[in-house]
Amino acid sequence: MNLERVAILYNARIPHARSLAREIEDWLSSHVTQVPVCAIDDAADPRCLSEADLVVTLGGDGSILQAARLTAPYRALILGVNLGRVGFLTEAEVGAWEDVLSRTLAGEYWVEERMMLRVTSWRDNELMSEAEALNDAVVGRGARGRAVHLRASVDGGELATYVADGVIIATATGSTAYALAAGGPILPPELRNILLVPVAPHLSMERPIVLAEGVTVEIAVMGRRAAHLMVDGQSQAELDRGDVVTVEASANVARFARVREQTYFYKTLVKRLVPRNDK
Repeated sequence: MNLERVAILYNARIPHARSLAREIEDWLSSHVTQVPVCAIDDAADPRCLSEADLVVTLGGDGSILQAARLTAPYRALILGVNLGRVGFLTEAEVGAWEDVLSRTLAGEYWVEERMMLRVTSWRDNELMSEAEALNDAVVGRGARGRAVHLRASVDGGELATYVADGVIIATATGSTAYALAAGGPILPPELRNILLVPVAPHLSMERPIVLAEGVTVEIAVMGRRAAHLMVDGQSQAELDRGDVVTVEASANVARFARVREQTYFYKTLVKRLVPRNDK
């Protein structure tokens, strides 16, 4: 695939991200035909992304989550330069961006596709919200901060009832995020399974469940306490008794340009997780 149009999305909340974006723009200008530069919060402007072959993100994993939601309809490739703390999803560190981009533009890359989720919320059969997620959807405690009563169903059949701080519905990508902190397993990123992980369950099933590819998960609010829906860490909807959240595989996927070997994921786990646990 010819990468002639490269967009740069930078996290404006990181002080040096804008200056780095300009530095990369100057370098790319002699290699490709178009280099639009946008702050990631402004990137919904289709002029920035709709014609891009490759999107370079400057930030952390949160920036990539935003970029994935924005670029999925256009099928653009994503390449992340890590300006954050962990960088599970990024491909290059700050000091290596030129080498990684040079190799990518020379065609020395492979494409990694990761499943995304389509998340909708419903009240009395009326659609309240819809969003896409690369990591997860979380139905959790509302403003009062008390445990919520949730019923989980899979393909129309009741699975479990939870009294808990919440339930995480995650992709394999999200298995290394909040789901991991809540005690869930780590899944290889190429899997298309959906992971169901309760958060601090009380007198209810506490084990995470790996669900088969292609299932539809429904989370219904059962008790009197309101709940809250978060999608990839972003507030999505306030939920009352009887409201239902539906989660299923999206028709879109997140597409990453990788120059590392295809076994990089396991090395990244050791590099990112073990040092943090030793501190």
